[in-house]
Amino acid sequence: MAWSWAHTLFFPSTENSFLIHSLPTAAASLAANWQRIGPVKLRLAPPASIQSWKDIIYIFFNHEFLRVLVGVAWLIVCGLVETFLAELSDMRYSSTLQPKYPLGDLAFDAFPFIKNFQIVNYLMAATVIYTLVMFILQSPDWTTRWIMLRRWLFIMGTLYVFRGMTLVVTQLPSPLYNNCQVDPISINGNAAERFGFLFSIMGGSGMTCTDNIFSGHTSLMMSCVMVWRIHSRVRRIFNWIAYAIVLSAILMILFTHFHYSIDVLLAIYIVYTTWNIYMQYIQECSLHYMFGFTHNTTLDVFKSRMSAEKANHVYEYLTWQPHPLGTQWLMWFCMYADGLDIRLRALGIFDERGSWVDCKKYNQSYDLPMNQVDVERR
Repeated sequence: MAWSWAHTLFFPSTENSFLIHSLPTAAASLAANWQRIGPVKLRLAPPASIQSWKDIIYIFFNHEFLRVLVGVAWLIVCGLVETFLAELSDMRYSSTLQPKYPLGDLAFDAFPFIKNFQIVNYLMAATVIYTLVMFILQSPDWTTRWIMLRRWLFIMGTLYVFRGMTLVVTQLPSPLYNNCQVDPISINGNAAERFGFLFSIMGGSGMTCTDNIFSGHTSLMMSCVMVWRIHSRVRRIFNWIAYAIVLSAILMILFTHFHYSIDVLLAIYIVYTTWNIYMQYIQECSLHYMFGFTHNTTLDVFKSRMSAEKANHVYEYLTWQPHPLGTQWLMWFCMYADGLDIRLRALGIFDERGSWVDCKKYNQSYDLPMNQVDVERR
């Protein structure tokens, strides 16, 4: 009774019945199989439902969760790289002879100044906690929880590295302090002191002068917004609460002069674009392995609905992309980060050695979708 009431509270009526009776992992007949990926042999996925103490253990002892740990390691390494590049940016900044005062900013002129910038950190923490708790509650099973967490970890790690690059190529003076002075450790410290200072910066006790473009706080919160935008299945009011917290935090970033407006705008654009590219590759990869669409998924869809010659002409007329964007290595990276290879094993599309079963089934025919290959063979 209480569980049904909770579903009614959180989920729209149009999805309530579906959510109660449907678990995504139930589609994977081999999810409970133990397979070796690399040197590690584990259960492929967590249990679809918890029915015993052993099932609680298997929430964590599986390849889906192991890939989450890889995502955590990726985020830590990328965070260290970004922090190192931020410190290198400060070293370059300290050697310049130009005035080191805040630049003009339209938002700074338009909005009132608030001195206490710690409120930005509080709102960022609230965003992360609210997102984490709500998706633990609303996700239908542990596989989907691990998928969403991995996406956030891998994308944030990638954003950190890219952000480090933007910091080191162009130094903007701090919007917080006039004539900001770089920490002496960044300039004269030995290797051990500088390495220790990296962790001080990551922990928030160490400050840098050029840690500006683009905004890391906005990037983190916008990634939470993308998690809500892509994965949320609850009533819209809960989405809007998350959006309101993030909007408040972004305004406080500008009110406190924590970042320039350009830092915030670029962060919003870059995060949205990165998530969009990532999710497009997941869709592309799913079509690639499930239906045999290979060279150009969109063109292959056209060919599956009409003759090859007509499909080519119509596709060229509508899209005019003689050389579509996209690279194979990036698709493989997104596939690994997302754990899509694990889910394809659980469906039987990949065998226990990770080989594509349907490649063998259709004699390695890469030119046509599976349904058209089948028709031609008849």
